[in-house]
Amino acid sequence: MNIIVFDTETVGLKTQSLLDIGYRIIDLNLTTLEYTEVINRSYLRRDLYNNRLWMLNDSLVGEEKLTKYDRLVNDGNIILRSLPQMLTTLNNDIARFSPMFGYAYNCAFDIDKIQKACDEIGAPYPFENVPILDIWAFASVAICQTDNYKEWAKENEVFTTTGKFISTSVEAVTRYLSGNLDFIEEHTALDDTQHEVNILIECARRGLDITKPIKKQAYIKSGKIFTFRAVTPEGDTIEFNYTDNREGKDGTITYT
Repeated sequence: MNIIVFDTETVGLKTQSLLDIGYRIIDLNLTTLEYTEVINRSYLRRDLYNNRLWMLNDSLVGEEKLTKYDRLVNDGNIILRSLPQMLTTLNNDIARFSPMFGYAYNCAFDIDKIQKACDEIGAPYPFENVPILDIWAFASVAICQTDNYKEWAKENEVFTTTGKFISTSVEAVTRYLSGNLDFIEEHTALDDTQHEVNILIECARRGLDITKPIKKQAYIKSGKIFTFRAVTPEGDTIEFNYTDNREGKDGTITYT
């Protein structure tokens, strides 16, 4: 069966405008889990890319990521298109190859950005008749909740930015599956979809039915020990260790 795995990148912390869209349509054999790539696309929105000052100063892009895009453009590995052209091609590819399912990691984010882009120009929503399933939810169940993953993450301190939870991002899961702790996600749409395809296939190998939606599991506490230090008005230093188990306003902190 044909499926589509897609990813988006945005610009503008407030607007989060669709900047980069990449997708792969693959013919997947659900029995053998072998697949053939039918087509891939990598498009960068021309008008936003050409606004160099905005791109350079935007917290979601910045100089490093803009340099990546410059290299991709110069090498012909990403194509500059207008927003209508990007969405028209996506709609046409879906009509042509008829994917039975669509997949993205944290799909709610990508669906939202594509929907808003369609609304911006009055284009039809391309996934109207394609069920979208969340690879993140599959990974959280089939991979991240396993004892091996939790032990590996704690041993290598693969945590979220706050350190409170074990990371379950594409980058973290790819590091685990590949054994490469130095792996860094490109955060360009088409490149990221290849890692998402690998994670999706691995979830299926582990016995998960990837044709049915499942609920993403709760965040996994890291158990990391934090140190609190403070100096009293008298000049004395107070220091103690704690693990932060808070999940919300009614959570608790365990002091050691």
